[in-house]
Amino acid sequence: MVGKTVALRKHLLGAIASGLLLAGGMMATPSIAADAAPAAVAQKVEGHDELWSKLTAEPGAKLPVIVQFSMPALPDAAAFASAKAADDAQTKAIHAAQDKILGAVLPSGTLSSAQATEERNLKRMDFSPMFGMLADADDLAKLAANPNVTVIQEDVAVPPSLIQSLPIIQMPAMYSAGSTGNGYHVAVLDTGGRRSHQFLSSRIVSEACYNSTFAQHGSTSRCPGGATSSTATGSGEDCTASNIYGCGHGTHVAGTAAGFNTAPQSGQPSNGVARDARIISINVFSQFPASQCGSLPSGYNSCVLTYTSDQISGLERVYALRNTYNIAAINMSLGGGQHFSNCDTDSRKPIIDQLKAARIATVIAAGNEYFTNSVGAPGCISSAVTVGSATKSDVKSDFSNWGTLIDVVAPGSSIVASYINGSSNSQFSSLSGTSMASPHVTGAFAAIRTAHPNATVDQIENALKSTGTGISAHGVTKPRINVNSARLALGGTTPPPPTGPANNNFANRIAVAVPAAGSTRTVTGSNVGANAETGEPLHAGRSGARTSVWWSFRPAASGSITITTAGSSFDTVLAVYTGSSVGALSSVASNDDVASGNLQSSVTFNGTAGTQYQIAVAGYNNATGNVRLNVTGGAASTDRPPHDDFEVRRNVYPPSRVGSRRTVTSTNHYATAQRFEPYHAGWRNARNSVWYRFTPQSTGRVVIDTRGSDFDTILAVYVRGSLRHLTEIASNKDYRGFGRQSRVHFRAIAGRQYQIAIAGYGNRSGNIRLNIVGGEPGRGTYAVGANSVEATPVEPIASAASVTTYASDTPSPARLAAAPVPLQQGTSAGASATKSGDTGDVTVAARSQQVSQPAAALAGSNRVELVSAVVTPSNDGILRVPAGGGSFTTVAVNNAGADATLTAELSLSPVAGAASALPAGMSICRTDPATSTCIGARASSVTFEAASNMPVTFAAFVDHQGSEIAYDPATRLYVHFRQGSAVVGTASVSVCTIGKEGCEAGSRQSASLTDIAQ
Repeated sequence: MVGKTVALRKHLLGAIASGLLLAGGMMATPSIAADAAPAAVAQKVEGHDELWSKLTAEPGAKLPVIVQFSMPALPDAAAFASAKAADDAQTKAIHAAQDKILGAVLPSGTLSSAQATEERNLKRMDFSPMFGMLADADDLAKLAANPNVTVIQEDVAVPPSLIQSLPIIQMPAMYSAGSTGNGYHVAVLDTGGRRSHQFLSSRIVSEACYNSTFAQHGSTSRCPGGATSSTATGSGEDCTASNIYGCGHGTHVAGTAAGFNTAPQSGQPSNGVARDARIISINVFSQFPASQCGSLPSGYNSCVLTYTSDQISGLERVYALRNTYNIAAINMSLGGGQHFSNCDTDSRKPIIDQLKAARIATVIAAGNEYFTNSVGAPGCISSAVTVGSATKSDVKSDFSNWGTLIDVVAPGSSIVASYINGSSNSQFSSLSGTSMASPHVTGAFAAIRTAHPNATVDQIENALKSTGTGISAHGVTKPRINVNSARLALGGTTPPPPTGPANNNFANRIAVAVPAAGSTRTVTGSNVGANAETGEPLHAGRSGARTSVWWSFRPAASGSITITTAGSSFDTVLAVYTGSSVGALSSVASNDDVASGNLQSSVTFNGTAGTQYQIAVAGYNNATGNVRLNVTGGAASTDRPPHDDFEVRRNVYPPSRVGSRRTVTSTNHYATAQRFEPYHAGWRNARNSVWYRFTPQSTGRVVIDTRGSDFDTILAVYVRGSLRHLTEIASNKDYRGFGRQSRVHFRAIAGRQYQIAIAGYGNRSGNIRLNIVGGEPGRGTYAVGANSVEATPVEPIASAASVTTYASDTPSPARLAAAPVPLQQGTSAGASATKSGDTGDVTVAARSQQVSQPAAALAGSNRVELVSAVVTPSNDGILRVPAGGGSFTTVAVNNAGADATLTAELSLSPVAGAASALPAGMSICRTDPATSTCIGARASSVTFEAASNMPVTFAAFVDHQGSEIAYDPATRLYVHFRQGSAVVGTASVSVCTIGKEGCEAGSRQSASLTDIAQ
């Protein structure tokens, strides 16, 4: 057992070594001379040459900068007890990330004072992954070299860009005239659009994907299931991985063209250009390895690029939809090459010409290569509308390609719109490029179409050209669009005010399709400009609810039907009726507010198959805004999947050989939940589940995921053969790096049957792809990965900690003081392998229960045996905390015994002892061993599955509060591992405040694994 413990100790240290390198600090950055900007600055700092020149021109010069980093991982907001709790968790995680970056830049102990003084002017953001500060050249170099920093921008005094750019192109006057894009659509061919984003959630109505997988180029399709094409829901989704360069581009472009903010906050744009238009999101960008991406910024290992053939497929998809939707324009913020004249031999021109004949404009970005007399392709096609970029001061953007091939110009510098950042659906970012200019023109086409539906593409383009404001550069003058002037030029007069939404009147009510069984059908609209008709009833008895719009719904099956307005942007009133005329309606159900403080509405009633129900949505006190109508129920259940019920779950065989994967496909369309069925992963809105059974043929690690499914999945794994008595083994909603798909892993026992449920978040349904790795015949025990020190021997150093193995019954102090007791191989014992003292990283906290059984007597008992290791940034077992700041320690634990559910909790006292009066705030999170980032929010404890021989890593954080702490070995932070109420292991570390007696600042360790000992 001693040998086994040493091996486990090495395993643990290997698991946390990369965490120490990433989280424990960087090597010192030397002072910077006043010459060329370092490579990191050139990669991450926008306008680096100008900013660097300013900072190095005068010694000690400081300028305000905004430093951005990736959004820390957080659970879904619905996992918290309240919206405030979710906000608090997000703020805490963002502040911790800020501290981590600032701690490597600011002198020790100055973090808190920096916020309150003019010297640094530190500006902490609570909900955005960034902060502002005054930085000199040394600071800028250190910030840029930090791997957690993504972008650095000079902080200049300008308002949010869409809020500013829309008045520049005359959109407020367009809105006043009713030219908002209502009834029209724009197609965006890009990286996709994040449909759950608050700027796009009410706007994306159709999706498609056209990607390529070419082994020669290393490209990989991002379409659902790796297919080369898809038009399923979710196929036009943007990528979210932080290591893929280009993700988020399409989300930003779509929002600029036609976004609408369903939850606007101060400083966020309210809407895009065509604020009432809808979006067709088409992903035409495949993923490529770094070798095909040119020079990638730091932190990225792949990128997205688009093939011409995929673009053509996307254009043809739009053409195929021309009779389904009123499409005003297509946006293509993409391109390459250099063309000095029209490139009408380009293979994209024929379909662009057909689209133009169908009165659909193809709007293309000119490119950002600083060309003064040329543009990229496909912007060089004569039948396209090619867009250059200007600043909001009507000066050509320095990056914008220019020349006679430019058709029109629009604002493209520092444009704020929707963006991707982890799981956030409220991220807005400022981007610059002709990619940001072209969607201004795309949205302008949709807005003008509202007033002039019969105008040709050429007529609208010529109106934009003839009324634009001239911008001159490099001897060429081009018009910056004035949209309202163009509208007036086309019609000559201002059109009458809008008559209201298309479904303003009862006779024009819009039919809502029956949702799939167990799922919810959601439709969107607006009641802006709506009014009541003669004879229309008072909805929910409210005399001040006359801004009504109408829908109808005819259920296919009798039963309970629920209709809500959740997600609408105003205080709604909802009413449901039967009857065929507005003056002769019979009330079925109505509601004003769901509950106190909830201004949305909800009704539930027993519907009859074939009966048409009329649905009215109005605003309390005649409020108006965006409507989100959600209908659940009414679906016939004849087409349920064959494995809808637990009793008929589908068998999935193990993979055929080690390293292979078993994949099965199916669907959860029309699936339902049974009586006694659990809430999978704790989600109450995932009731359209299908079931599988899996029996591994070997014991070891099994990984199950839904990657390749085309909807937002929830995955859960159980044991036991009765639906009423299931015990959950593992579950997941969105796995990091998988987008909306799920992944679990656990230690499976050969011959034991595992029950697998897959459902849709929000009762979404679609095509399922279930993948299983592990459990194959003849499979051995779990093999340690390359990050483990079992594969990389290390040498001991003097300050390293010794190791203690813990069991369910911790040995007595007397026994710990005795010589180490070697344990028999394969036994599960309660004795320690070696004694541990206060000078090391790991210490013993003995329980009051005495254990005196010899090791042999414990052989075969089903016990937890933990080996834990703690490594501080200074690698000496002392956690030094800067005054007013914070620090961390990295913890790893391995269970050599039976599988168990454990809780790691922080404490200021040993298991049996008085708590120290430690003036500190404490939190812990489980970490991803590969990236050392927190999985979920920091808290006082973390519950986890301790599978045998599976190392688990954590980060424990200490934030200084109150008085300073002198070094005392007895003043410690404890990490207790509990199984139920029993402590089965403890690790601890000394804590002190830098600058106090015995607590000098220690050097941070950033060397190889050989610096960490057993």
